[in-house]
Amino acid sequence: MRVRQACVGRDAELAVCREALSEAPAVVCVEAGPRMGRTTLLKACAEVAAELGFTVLAAQGSAVERDFAYELAAQLFEPVAGAVMDRIASDDDPKALQAALRELYREVRELAARTPVLIAVDNLDLADDDSLRLLDYLRRRLADLPIVMIVTALPGRLGEFARDARRITLGRLDERAVRALVSEDAGLVHRATGGHPWLVAELLRCESASVGELCREPSPELTSAIVAVLGPELVAVGRAVEILGTADIGLVASVADVDHDTASRGLVEYGTIGVPLVTAVLTTGIPSEMRLRAARALYRRRAEFVDHLLATDPIGDEWTCRMLREHAATAMSDGDPERAAECLRRLLAEPLSDEDRWRALAQLGEAEVHTDPAAALEHLTQAGGGATLAYELAERGQLVEAARVLADVDDDLVPLSIGVEHAGVVDEMPALPENPRRQRFWHAIAAASHALEGDRLRAAAALKRAAGRNLAVTAGSDLVDRRVLMHVVTALSMMDDFDEAERLCDNAVTAVSGRVRPALFRLVHGLRTEVALRRGDLREARRLTLAQHDPHVTALAPMIGALIDVNEPQAAAVVLSAQGLDGEVPGSARFDAVLFQRGRLRAADGDKVRAVHDLLECGRRLEQRGVLNPAVCPWRSTAALLLAELGDRGRAVALVERELHLARRWGSASTVGVALRGAGVVTGDAELLAEAVDVLRESPARLEYGRALADRGQCLRESGDELSARSVLRMAHDMAMRCGSVALMERAGRELRQAGGRRRFALTDPALLTERESFVARRAAAGRTNKEIAGELYVTTRSVEFALTSVYRKLGVSGRRELRSALGLGN
Repeated sequence: MRVRQACVGRDAELAVCREALSEAPAVVCVEAGPRMGRTTLLKACAEVAAELGFTVLAAQGSAVERDFAYELAAQLFEPVAGAVMDRIASDDDPKALQAALRELYREVRELAARTPVLIAVDNLDLADDDSLRLLDYLRRRLADLPIVMIVTALPGRLGEFARDARRITLGRLDERAVRALVSEDAGLVHRATGGHPWLVAELLRCESASVGELCREPSPELTSAIVAVLGPELVAVGRAVEILGTADIGLVASVADVDHDTASRGLVEYGTIGVPLVTAVLTTGIPSEMRLRAARALYRRRAEFVDHLLATDPIGDEWTCRMLREHAATAMSDGDPERAAECLRRLLAEPLSDEDRWRALAQLGEAEVHTDPAAALEHLTQAGGGATLAYELAERGQLVEAARVLADVDDDLVPLSIGVEHAGVVDEMPALPENPRRQRFWHAIAAASHALEGDRLRAAAALKRAAGRNLAVTAGSDLVDRRVLMHVVTALSMMDDFDEAERLCDNAVTAVSGRVRPALFRLVHGLRTEVALRRGDLREARRLTLAQHDPHVTALAPMIGALIDVNEPQAAAVVLSAQGLDGEVPGSARFDAVLFQRGRLRAADGDKVRAVHDLLECGRRLEQRGVLNPAVCPWRSTAALLLAELGDRGRAVALVERELHLARRWGSASTVGVALRGAGVVTGDAELLAEAVDVLRESPARLEYGRALADRGQCLRESGDELSARSVLRMAHDMAMRCGSVALMERAGRELRQAGGRRRFALTDPALLTERESFVARRAAAGRTNKEIAGELYVTTRSVEFALTSVYRKLGVSGRRELRSALGLGN
């Protein structure tokens, strides 16, 4: 009964065979593809026939035996007519053969007279020709005899033998049939096996795991069993198809290492059995030499082949090494450093000479600079030096080591690029190179240097030549262009061209959309934070600040500045402390602006003496580097305002006069306006303050315009013109709200009240609130008491009161009644 259990899902086919057994004589032809259950069905029919009292004569055709005369017939009839079969097989005389055939027919008739007979032949299409003729001879003489003949074959192989026969075509098992065999995961098993009975049977034979687990991850036992059933040629053809993703006979034959006919037959068969389970088995453990053949075959066809080459084992094949080198170089020139790094890592697995290994390590480091800076530094160091290593060392502040590497670098622009970033103004530019790409690099360095020293005309001329059309596109995959982007955006920001600076940053990120470029992303985040702060868009600056968990050095100063201006000095102090900048500040020019912002933070905390110290130290460093442009950071006017408050008016006046002179030389509206404002406040000159307002009104630096309005309004109030003061101070308050500057809003509000006016509250952006402040504000607006909110947060009531006070200040409201409106929750 075991065989019939394996025929689950073949009820209709078994019914046809039962009907034939009950209506003898009959001929049944079972056709099905390989491993579709023909043999199992035939055995089940033989079991049924034996139970019904039939004498069962069985045989199986074989490709190995089809050249032997009467081989299959001998399997069938030797048990009942052995002597007759011997004469048939050995007698060459036609008349004697005819007589022997008649005698065999009589023997079969006599057997059928005693019991009904089933002649069961498996793989009749593989029978020898003589046996086929003998069976056809008997088939024609079955009339009125209780004899049933059931034969199996591949589809379309039986020809005339199948005429007038009952025909059965076996298909795959449906899910219901599979469910009858498999108690769990039947749907998964049906999808994985495609309903192939033999695959279901192989799954059931494996005892190492459940059938569901085996479908998800075939075990070695199951893999070996399936590979054994398929045979080496079909396995090779199937693997070739899976590697190539195509059924091109020529390619498949080449990769599978079989002849054209074998590939053709294999493709036909694999087309029926290429189900998920078989695919999973065949794609596991594909031999390396097969992948290498695939790579070579596709290369000859001028098709993409490198994926296959990357999957091969290193064997020192020269062609493989050459292809990996060439493809890595092509990938880098095409702006695909990830692909280049893949090829170079695979190349380094080969047995290379020392020189080739160093060269490959250097190239790998140059590719990883864009995708994995930490690995890049390691590989560049192993390679022994180069310009890229110098850049990476300088990026990490290791300037002494960078200088040591640069001593062996034959490139005069690399030291200048590092120098303008870390040391300040370039003393002398070398001759303009002939190469267009290096010309752009030269102009970018020149633009940055001229901008630092405050020479606007020369900076603008160099900037025009540096900002090429494809700069943003290539910055994500070209180290030189990434540095060009940094120099160009920095110069544009100092010139108040914030829109162009933002466009370049956005385009650089868009150009690498969907790809990992940590170095570029960190740089662009820093540059955009700087631009947002200069523009006065504190909400965007704060958003960018909170999004940077590993900020680029260029981002530190604007991050701290943004947090100061949105009245979050504690958060600014945390940033300083986390970067180790609350003590000694490194000597690189990159940290000069950090020193400036730390001075501002100390001033906001009321420590004016230490604030002045930081600001003057920032100025000393900048001037020592030749950086005179106040657009870099207005340290002079900021320090002067504090010195005036501390009573050192003479020094304060000298600083603001110097800054105003340098600012007018540079000429950007924001720089001139800031200098005018500082000079006006320190000297008490109302005309300078009025001029500052006029200049900044046309400037894109909106927060500086708001500050100038506040100072101008205070000056008017102190002079007794309260009506004009109120008008100006309301403008200052509105501008502060637009920019998101809580500190300036509070100051303008105080001045407005002193001038006899009231603030006109406008809806402030709740994005100014921290996460906890936002939670507390919404709970308070919903009517929760401080005690209830404290219970939800597991904090003290005092902490909730402190958070609410900060919320009221940031949103410009006086109490809970105004919270819902300020949060945009309606009445």
